[in-house]
Amino acid sequence: MTQTSRPTHWLRRFRRNDDGAATVEFAILFPLVLAMMLGAIDLGITMVRQVMLDRAVDITVRDVRLGKIGTNGSERMSDLICANSLMLADCTNNITVEMMPVNTSNFTGLDGPFPCIDDQQAITPAVTFNPGMGGAAQELMLLRICVVAEPFLRVTGLFSGLDINPDGQLVLTSRSVFVNEPR
Repeated sequence: MTQTSRPTHWLRRFRRNDDGAATVEFAILFPLVLAMMLGAIDLGITMVRQVMLDRAVDITVRDVRLGKIGTNGSERMSDLICANSLMLADCTNNITVEMMPVNTSNFTGLDGPFPCIDDQQAITPAVTFNPGMGGAAQELMLLRICVVAEPFLRVTGLFSGLDINPDGQLVLTSRSVFVNEPR
C-alpha cells in the first residue's frame, strides 16, 4: 500500500464508522428537551398560582359585596386574598390592592398604570382604596391586585410572555369589577 492510499483508506473507514452517533444526537437534543420540560413545569406552576390568585380575589370580592370589609380595609382585603390563595409565598409583603369607583359615563380610571411593589427600589406604590361606602348605590367598582412572586424555576421567562420585573420575579395581576349594592 502506498502513502497516498493510506489517508484515503482511513477517511473511508472513518466515514463508514457510526460509533457514537447516538451520543452526538443525545448531546445536541437533550438540553433542548430538558429546557422545554422544565419550562413546561415552571409555566404550569405559574398558571396554578395565577388561578389561585384569581380565585382568592373572587372570594374576597364576594366578602366586599356582602359588606364584611369596611372603608379602611385595604390591609384586611390583602390579608383575605393572601389567606385564600395557597401558592403565593410571602404574599402579604408582595401584594398591592387597589379599589376605585369607575365613572360609567366615560369609563375613566381604567387606563392608569398598574401599581406593583418594586423590591429593587423598595417601592410600595400608593394606591386608592375606596369601596364606595357612603357613595352612590349601584356604583361600579374596579379592583386591581398585583402580586410579585419568585418563579419556581428561572426558565419561565424563556418560554412565555409573562411579566417579569428587573429582579427576575413574576408579576401576577388580577382584576375584578363589581357593583356596590345598596345597604
